[in-house]
Amino acid sequence: MHFLKNIETSQRFLKRDYPKHLHVTCNGKVSHDSCINHCLPYAFNNCNEEHTLECDECNGIFDLFKELQLLLEEKQREELKELQEMLKYYLAHLTRKDYLNSQFNANLLQLDNDGILIVVDYKMRILPKRARETKQDFYAKRGWALHTVLVYSKNQESNELEIQAFDHWSNDNKQDAWFTASSFDAVFTSLDQKPKWVIVMSDNGPHYHCSETMILVSKWAEWYNIECKKWCFLEAGEAKTSIDSHHAQVIILCF
Repeated sequence: MHFLKNIETSQRFLKRDYPKHLHVTCNGKVSHDSCINHCLPYAFNNCNEEHTLECDECNGIFDLFKELQLLLEEKQREELKELQEMLKYYLAHLTRKDYLNSQFNANLLQLDNDGILIVVDYKMRILPKRARETKQDFYAKRGWALHTVLVYSKNQESNELEIQAFDHWSNDNKQDAWFTASSFDAVFTSLDQKPKWVIVMSDNGPHYHCSETMILVSKWAEWYNIECKKWCFLEAGEAKTSIDSHHAQVIILCF
Protein backbone atom coordinates (compact mmCIF):
# COMPACT_ATOMS: atom_id res chain seq x y z
CA MET A 1 0.00 0.00 0.00
CA HIS A 2 2.86 2.36 0.77
CA PHE A 3 4.32 2.04 -2.74
CA LEU A 4 0.92 2.23 -4.42
CA LYS A 5 0.14 5.47 -2.62
CA ASN A 6 3.52 6.96 -3.58
CA ILE A 7 3.04 5.91 -7.19
CA GLU A 8 -0.41 7.52 -7.34
CA THR A 9 0.96 10.70 -5.77
CA SER A 10 3.81 10.82 -8.28
CA GLN A 11 1.46 10.26 -11.22
CA ARG A 12 -0.81 13.05 -10.06
CA PHE A 13 2.16 15.40 -9.63
CA LEU A 14 3.53 14.71 -13.12
CA LYS A 15 0.19 15.12 -14.88
CA ARG A 16 -1.17 18.13 -12.99
CA ASP A 17 1.40 19.98 -10.92
CA TYR A 18 4.83 19.58 -12.52
CA PRO A 19 4.23 22.07 -15.39
CA LYS A 20 3.10 24.67 -12.83
CA HIS A 21 6.65 24.74 -11.41
CA LEU A 22 8.14 25.80 -14.77
CA HIS A 23 8.53 29.56 -15.13
CA VAL A 24 7.97 31.11 -18.56
CA THR A 25 7.00 34.77 -18.84
CA CYS A 26 4.14 36.03 -21.01
CA ASN A 27 6.65 37.06 -23.68
CA GLY A 28 8.06 33.54 -23.89
CA LYS A 29 11.24 34.09 -21.86
CA VAL A 30 12.44 31.56 -19.29
CA SER A 31 13.56 32.53 -15.82
CA HIS A 32 15.87 30.97 -13.23
CA ASP A 33 14.52 28.71 -10.50
CA SER A 34 16.46 27.79 -7.37
CA CYS A 35 15.33 24.18 -7.78
CA ILE A 36 17.44 22.49 -10.44
CA ASN A 37 14.54 20.23 -11.48
CA HIS A 38 12.41 23.26 -12.40
CA CYS A 39 15.06 25.55 -13.86
CA LEU A 40 14.47 25.93 -17.60
CA PRO A 41 17.69 27.89 -18.24
CA TYR A 42 19.58 24.95 -16.72
CA ALA A 43 17.62 22.52 -18.90
CA PHE A 44 18.73 24.58 -21.91
CA ASN A 45 22.33 24.51 -20.65
CA ASN A 46 22.28 28.26 -20.15
CA CYS A 47 22.28 28.85 -16.38
CA ASN A 48 25.23 29.95 -14.24
CA GLU A 49 23.32 30.62 -11.02
CA GLU A 50 23.20 28.40 -7.95
CA HIS A 51 20.38 25.95 -7.23
CA THR A 52 19.87 25.85 -3.48
CA LEU A 53 16.35 24.38 -3.15
CA GLU A 54 14.93 20.89 -3.66
CA CYS A 55 11.43 19.89 -4.69
CA ASP A 56 9.85 17.33 -2.36
CA GLU A 57 7.58 16.03 -5.10
CA CYS A 58 10.44 15.47 -7.56
CA ASN A 59 12.60 13.90 -4.86
CA GLY A 60 9.69 11.62 -3.98
CA ILE A 61 9.76 10.18 -7.50
CA PHE A 62 13.51 9.55 -7.40
CA ASP A 63 13.33 8.11 -3.87
CA LEU A 64 10.63 5.71 -5.01
CA PHE A 65 12.98 4.23 -7.58
CA LYS A 66 15.76 3.93 -5.01
CA GLU A 67 13.48 2.01 -2.65
CA LEU A 68 12.38 -0.32 -5.42
CA GLN A 69 16.00 -1.00 -6.36
CA LEU A 70 16.62 -2.40 -2.87
CA LEU A 71 13.62 -4.73 -3.01
CA LEU A 72 13.93 -6.16 -6.51
CA GLU A 73 16.13 -8.90 -7.87
CA GLU A 74 18.99 -8.24 -10.31
CA LYS A 75 16.98 -8.95 -13.46
CA GLN A 76 14.12 -6.75 -12.30
CA ARG A 77 16.56 -3.98 -11.42
CA GLU A 78 17.67 -3.78 -15.04
CA GLU A 79 14.06 -3.38 -16.13
CA LEU A 80 13.58 -0.73 -13.48
CA LYS A 81 16.57 1.23 -14.84
CA GLU A 82 14.98 1.22 -18.28
CA LEU A 83 11.72 2.49 -16.81
CA GLN A 84 13.60 5.24 -14.98
CA GLU A 85 15.19 6.34 -18.25
CA MET A 86 11.74 6.40 -19.85
CA LEU A 87 10.54 8.60 -17.01
CA LYS A 88 13.35 11.08 -17.72
CA TYR A 89 12.25 11.26 -21.35
CA TYR A 90 8.68 11.85 -20.19
CA LEU A 91 9.82 14.70 -17.95
CA ALA A 92 11.71 16.20 -20.89
CA HIS A 93 8.55 15.88 -22.99
CA LEU A 94 6.45 17.71 -20.38
CA THR A 95 9.07 20.45 -20.10
CA ARG A 96 9.29 21.00 -23.87
CA LYS A 97 5.51 20.92 -24.24
CA ASP A 98 4.97 23.60 -21.60
CA TYR A 99 7.72 25.81 -23.02
CA LEU A 100 6.55 25.50 -26.63
CA ASN A 101 2.92 26.14 -25.75
CA SER A 102 4.02 29.35 -24.06
CA GLN A 103 5.75 30.41 -27.30
CA PHE A 104 2.43 30.21 -29.11
CA ASN A 105 0.81 32.53 -26.57
CA ALA A 106 3.82 34.87 -26.69
CA ASN A 107 3.54 35.15 -30.48
CA LEU A 108 -0.17 35.95 -30.18
CA LEU A 109 0.70 38.87 -27.91
CA GLN A 110 2.86 40.36 -30.67
CA LEU A 111 -0.08 40.72 -33.05
CA ASP A 112 -1.09 44.20 -34.14
CA ASN A 113 -3.12 45.59 -37.03
CA ASP A 114 -0.22 45.02 -39.44
CA GLY A 115 0.68 41.41 -38.67
CA ILE A 116 -0.69 37.90 -38.54
CA LEU A 117 0.30 34.62 -36.90
CA ILE A 118 0.12 31.52 -39.08
CA VAL A 119 0.07 27.95 -37.75
CA VAL A 120 0.52 25.24 -40.38
CA ASP A 121 0.44 21.47 -40.27
CA TYR A 122 -0.04 18.46 -42.52
CA LYS A 123 -2.56 15.82 -41.62
CA MET A 124 -1.37 12.29 -42.17
CA ARG A 125 -3.03 10.85 -45.25
CA ILE A 126 -6.79 10.60 -44.96
CA LEU A 127 -8.25 7.30 -46.10
CA PRO A 128 -11.72 7.42 -47.65
CA LYS A 129 -12.41 3.85 -46.56
CA ARG A 130 -13.68 2.05 -43.50
CA ALA A 131 -12.11 2.93 -40.17
CA ARG A 132 -11.28 -0.65 -39.11
CA GLU A 133 -8.84 -2.44 -41.37
CA THR A 134 -5.58 -4.36 -41.23
CA LYS A 135 -2.22 -2.63 -41.12
CA GLN A 136 -1.43 -4.13 -44.54
CA ASP A 137 -4.55 -2.52 -46.04
CA PHE A 138 -3.71 0.80 -44.38
CA TYR A 139 -0.23 1.07 -45.87
CA ALA A 140 -1.40 -0.18 -49.25
CA LYS A 141 -3.63 2.85 -49.89
CA ARG A 142 -2.41 6.29 -50.87
CA GLY A 143 -5.21 8.43 -49.42
CA TRP A 144 -5.45 12.22 -49.61
CA ALA A 145 -3.09 14.96 -48.48
CA LEU A 146 -4.50 17.68 -46.25
CA HIS A 147 -2.54 20.83 -45.42
CA THR A 148 -4.14 23.33 -43.04
CA VAL A 149 -3.22 26.98 -42.53
CA LEU A 150 -4.68 28.76 -39.51
CA VAL A 151 -4.43 32.55 -39.72
CA TYR A 152 -4.65 34.53 -36.45
CA SER A 153 -5.21 38.27 -36.79
CA LYS A 154 -6.59 41.22 -34.85
CA ASN A 155 -9.75 42.95 -35.98
CA GLN A 156 -8.83 46.59 -36.63
CA GLU A 157 -12.14 47.91 -35.31
CA SER A 158 -12.84 45.71 -32.27
CA ASN A 159 -9.20 44.70 -31.61
CA GLU A 160 -10.46 41.14 -31.04
CA LEU A 161 -8.67 37.99 -32.19
CA GLU A 162 -9.93 36.44 -35.42
CA ILE A 163 -9.11 33.00 -36.82
CA GLN A 164 -9.40 31.83 -40.41
CA ALA A 165 -8.84 28.23 -41.52
CA PHE A 166 -7.63 27.28 -45.01
CA ASP A 167 -7.69 23.59 -45.92
CA HIS A 168 -5.88 22.45 -49.05
CA TRP A 169 -6.42 18.95 -50.40
CA SER A 170 -4.56 16.88 -52.95
CA ASN A 171 -5.02 13.40 -54.40
CA ASP A 172 -1.24 13.09 -54.29
CA ASN A 173 -0.33 12.56 -50.63
CA LYS A 174 3.24 13.73 -51.14
CA GLN A 175 4.21 16.40 -48.61
CA ASP A 176 6.96 18.63 -49.98
CA ALA A 177 8.11 22.23 -50.16
CA TRP A 178 6.25 22.93 -53.39
CA PHE A 179 2.84 21.90 -52.07
CA THR A 180 3.60 23.91 -48.93
CA ALA A 181 4.51 26.98 -51.01
CA SER A 182 1.36 26.60 -53.11
CA SER A 183 -0.72 26.48 -49.94
CA PHE A 184 0.84 29.72 -48.64
CA ASP A 185 0.32 31.36 -52.04
CA ALA A 186 -3.39 30.49 -51.99
CA VAL A 187 -3.73 32.02 -48.52
CA PHE A 188 -1.83 35.25 -49.19
CA THR A 189 -3.70 35.94 -52.44
CA SER A 190 -7.12 35.33 -50.86
CA LEU A 191 -6.75 37.42 -47.69
CA ASP A 192 -9.02 40.47 -47.74
CA GLN A 193 -6.68 42.48 -45.52
CA LYS A 194 -3.08 41.99 -46.61
CA PRO A 195 -0.65 41.93 -43.64
CA LYS A 196 2.72 43.66 -43.61
CA TRP A 197 4.42 40.93 -41.58
CA VAL A 198 3.83 37.34 -40.51
CA ILE A 199 5.05 34.87 -37.88
CA VAL A 200 4.86 31.18 -38.83
CA MET A 201 4.72 28.20 -36.48
CA SER A 202 5.09 24.61 -37.69
CA ASP A 203 6.68 21.29 -36.82
CA ASN A 204 10.20 20.53 -38.03
CA GLY A 205 9.14 18.18 -40.83
CA PRO A 206 11.21 18.18 -44.05
CA HIS A 207 8.40 19.91 -45.95
CA TYR A 208 8.96 22.99 -43.75
CA HIS A 209 12.49 22.70 -42.36
CA CYS A 210 14.35 22.58 -45.65
CA SER A 211 16.36 24.91 -47.88
CA GLU A 212 13.70 24.94 -50.63
CA THR A 213 11.01 26.28 -48.30
CA MET A 214 13.32 28.87 -46.77
CA ILE A 215 14.36 30.13 -50.21
CA LEU A 216 10.70 30.53 -51.17
CA VAL A 217 9.98 32.32 -47.89
CA SER A 218 12.77 34.80 -48.67
CA LYS A 219 10.76 35.78 -51.77
CA TRP A 220 7.58 36.67 -49.86
CA ALA A 221 8.59 40.31 -49.51
CA GLU A 222 9.06 40.54 -53.27
CA TRP A 223 5.99 38.52 -54.29
CA TYR A 224 3.42 39.54 -51.67
CA ASN A 225 5.01 42.55 -49.92
CA ILE A 226 4.93 40.54 -46.67
CA GLU A 227 7.88 40.24 -44.27
CA CYS A 228 8.39 36.93 -42.49
CA LYS A 229 9.48 38.09 -39.03
CA LYS A 230 10.03 34.66 -37.57
CA TRP A 231 9.47 30.96 -38.26
CA CYS A 232 9.18 28.82 -35.14
CA PHE A 233 9.95 25.12 -35.65
CA LEU A 234 8.39 22.84 -33.06
CA GLU A 235 9.24 19.21 -32.44
CA ALA A 236 6.75 16.71 -33.80
CA GLY A 237 4.17 15.82 -31.19
CA GLU A 238 4.92 18.90 -29.10
CA ALA A 239 2.92 22.07 -28.48
CA LYS A 240 -0.49 20.92 -29.62
CA THR A 241 -2.53 23.81 -30.93
CA SER A 242 -6.06 24.40 -32.19
CA ILE A 243 -4.98 23.05 -35.57
CA ASP A 244 -5.14 19.53 -34.12
CA SER A 245 -8.75 19.93 -33.03
CA HIS A 246 -9.53 21.48 -36.42
CA HIS A 247 -8.14 18.38 -38.16
CA ALA A 248 -10.27 16.18 -35.93
CA GLN A 249 -13.41 18.07 -36.97
CA VAL A 250 -12.45 17.83 -40.64
CA ILE A 251 -12.00 14.06 -40.39
CA ILE A 252 -15.40 13.63 -38.75
CA LEU A 253 -17.07 15.63 -41.54
CA CYS A 254 -15.32 13.52 -44.17
CA PHE A 255 -16.91 10.35 -42.85
